[in-house]
Amino acid sequence: MKNRRLIKRILKIFCAAFFYMQVHAGGNAAEGTRVIIVKVGIENQRISAEWEAAITSRMDKDRIDSFAKIKRKLTDEEAEWEKLIASKLTEWNNYRDSLTVPFQNIMLPDTIFVLLGFLGDDDAFTFEKQTLCLDLTALYRVYGKAGIEENSSRINRIFAHEYTHLLHKEWARKTGYISKTFMDEILWECLYEGIGMYRSLNPRWLPVNDTLPTVTQTALNELYPVFTERMVTIKKNVALSDIEKQRLNANLSRGNVNKKWGALPVAIWLSCEANGDEKKLVKWIDKGPQAVIELAKKYLPADNKKKFSAVF
Repeated sequence: MKNRRLIKRILKIFCAAFFYMQVHAGGNAAEGTRVIIVKVGIENQRISAEWEAAITSRMDKDRIDSFAKIKRKLTDEEAEWEKLIASKLTEWNNYRDSLTVPFQNIMLPDTIFVLLGFLGDDDAFTFEKQTLCLDLTALYRVYGKAGIEENSSRINRIFAHEYTHLLHKEWARKTGYISKTFMDEILWECLYEGIGMYRSLNPRWLPVNDTLPTVTQTALNELYPVFTERMVTIKKNVALSDIEKQRLNANLSRGNVNKKWGALPVAIWLSCEANGDEKKLVKWIDKGPQAVIELAKKYLPADNKKKFSAVF
């Protein structure tokens, strides 16, 4: 009898240890178990090797080497953002099914990591297959103190945006999609950032009862000619210099919301297509970057549509 109890105790300890290792290794902890775990990319008041790896593709080596030498504590403002993010994990975990709806048959690992760091340029980005990175320094610089009322919902939208990027990257891996030309890269970025922006837009930008808010219509009226001109230029010119490519790509998905000539139109078009039912977005995601061309032909105003359709 004692041996049986001992065996049961050993089995329980083994199972608990296995669960712990699986969660912290990033694998599936158990059937149907999903968790979001915060990891701090700071060790001994310096950026950790993992945070350094995460920002390697986002800034030059000299800057990273310079940051690696800096030793400091988190500021009070950065610590407040860290606390806010830690308070959101259960809520974010509950979002995962709804965020996955447009990505039919795409599954992410049960364990998702939120890696927190400092001293970077971008407030949020993804790293590899299951890590979402949030830069505490950038969050405070761009959005102010974490305690501002708007920032509670804003950080939720930022999470949704980046989690959507993880899903989209997994879609590309599963389908084997690879951009082969500069045109491919631009179309991919429009769709990739468009669906991400769809998740992170403040509701004031989104259609209400099939009607676009004035702020959105004003922005689109300014962006549609830019979208059309740049797309047509890229399509017509196969041999573009690096400088020309940088100019054409500028502000596609960076800068103020109303200046994002590629991401904002696609985000609004996808919102119009969903119209409250995100299952309708599956077909657009599955079309890949071709979706951007079809959506443009559907939603661009007459003059821009004519110029666009002439080359696409």
